Amino acid sequence: MFKRLMRKELTSSPEPKTPEYAVALSGKDLLKQPKRTELISRVKRLFSVTEQVWNKHYLYAIEQFAELVQEVPASEIHHHSESGGLIDHTLEALYAGVRISQGYILPPNAEPESIAESADRWRFAAMIAILSHDLGKIVTDIEVVYRLPEKQFQIWHPWYGNIPPGAAYRYRFRRKIENTRLAKTLHEKSAMSLLPRLLSKEAATWLFKDLELISQLFSTISHSTFGGQVIAEIVRAADGASVSKNVGANTGKKADHTNTIPLYEKLIVSLRKLVNDGDLKRNKPGAAVWVTDQDTWVVSKATMEAVRIQLINEGHSGIPKNVVTLFGILNDHDCLVPNPDGDSVWYAEINDHGKNWQQKLTFLRFKNEIIWPTSQPDMFDGTVTPIDRNGNPLEISQVVEPDPDPDPDPDPKAGEGHLDHQRTETHNNEYNQKTPKVASGPVTSKITTAHKEKGGAEPEEAKEKQSQVRAQPGSKAHGLTSEKAVEHWKTKREVQEDILRENDFLAWLLKGIARRQIRVNEPKAPVHILDGHVALVTPAIFNLFLDKNSLKKRLYEKRAGDKRVYTVLQRELEVLDIHQRGTDGQNIVTVSVEGQRSKSELKVYLLNRACFPSLRAFAANPAIKIHL
Repeated sequence: MFKRLMRKELTSSPEPKTPEYAVALSGKDLLKQPKRTELISRVKRLFSVTEQVWNKHYLYAIEQFAELVQEVPASEIHHHSESGGLIDHTLEALYAGVRISQGYILPPNAEPESIAESADRWRFAAMIAILSHDLGKIVTDIEVVYRLPEKQFQIWHPWYGNIPPGAAYRYRFRRKIENTRLAKTLHEKSAMSLLPRLLSKEAATWLFKDLELISQLFSTISHSTFGGQVIAEIVRAADGASVSKNVGANTGKKADHTNTIPLYEKLIVSLRKLVNDGDLKRNKPGAAVWVTDQDTWVVSKATMEAVRIQLINEGHSGIPKNVVTLFGILNDHDCLVPNPDGDSVWYAEINDHGKNWQQKLTFLRFKNEIIWPTSQPDMFDGTVTPIDRNGNPLEISQVVEPDPDPDPDPDPKAGEGHLDHQRTETHNNEYNQKTPKVASGPVTSKITTAHKEKGGAEPEEAKEKQSQVRAQPGSKAHGLTSEKAVEHWKTKREVQEDILRENDFLAWLLKGIARRQIRVNEPKAPVHILDGHVALVTPAIFNLFLDKNSLKKRLYEKRAGDKRVYTVLQRELEVLDIHQRGTDGQNIVTVSVEGQRSKSELKVYLLNRACFPSLRAFAANPAIKIHL
């Protein structure tokens, strides 16, 4: 390791002031920069402690952190990737985190008389957790060599002391470990090994007087799934505040083993960010983005101009001034659905029936999986009708490619969401016929189909397809009731609801149901309550959680690697062992929903309802039958 680098440096001048090297400084000297001094002063003003206590314990921890990490960056090609970025990022997060902690009653659920006594201890612990949250990167992500004057280079390991002050040092990022789960949260786990370096003896003794606090502190620093609670919330919010403030295109030099991000990917990512952040409206009059069953329709010029400006503001260079050029780049890389002439731009009419609003606009048309690779957003309750330049609806020939496996067995771990029943049957019929189909008229969403079933006449073709579905031999039209399904439950484990609420997803789920923010037992609802089960529609409910919790989503994305993000949430539920598997051992179970006029199927996770006393008031949904 570093042998070639060492041999080269041993034969070169020992002068440490060359720009290729940094010189190790004390923590106090590293923090003398005006920006850092100002941030520390702001942090100090947020704590009501004496000067002596601040210097001996609070400032001591900050200086120890700075001396340990020196001027290494916080990341290789993302946020704070310049020299000194780790200190700057952590100080920004520290200031944000202490301010955020002021909005919490600490300790949580404490009696009023104990708050004054313990609040300072909890806020100090939050500060230590923020200082530690990226500290493990110098153990696992970054390699450092250093040399003292007249000495040879040697490899530095933070477990065995700081880089000696005055030594010349150089760092580089380690190559990423691929195709292994061990690398996903490695630096979070390793941060625990450096925690004692931040604490004075008196501060450690003080913290250990509250073992609940110690539990949350250790769980947060080690990135444990459970147990972090309020300390973890503060750290995540503080980290996100600093990252979002800094992230942009000026991400420092890339190592030789990294790849340049192509422009078309930047365009897609920027568009997704603008929509998720609410800067671009979706599915409402005047919106820039409209999502139907299979496609996302983006108002062409205005939206891509917003994307272009977003990239320029982030510091990206080489962005074409003409948005038409951007259309061509997206089209050349097969990001767009081309119009009948093979060009990028579509003419279409938006019709929002519920709001009695319609508009003719020019669009770029993306497949949903291009814009939303890990989630299915809310769809437009209306129609998007492709038209020609004269305003007449287009008739577009679409060749349906045959599916190599028209009826595959679902992967129990894949967690794929259910398809609309009519759409599935249509696809299967097209596969069997193996002939091109001609589609004309509006592109409708699933919601629109349901709307028509409520009020308007049902198309004869749809009725015929539904009758064919009911008549299929061997169909599981009559599944088990929830009560009968319980008899097939091999391990019916019960866990107290308070313990389950320590899981971020379940805490969010129960809170959303209690506040009526998550629909239950309704058409298109992501949650259904049964006699003995809580049915979670997958992946809809998991993607909803990720969409509503962007900070948590980033953490799960790191852990997911090349898999779908929601599968990480599903694995966490499997660990709890409160879900019912099918008789074939699959974690995801099929249920049928039988209404008066139609029948469909859902893929769900079935949780033990007995574990959730807060849901007792809900009546069971009689329309759902379970297929084990």
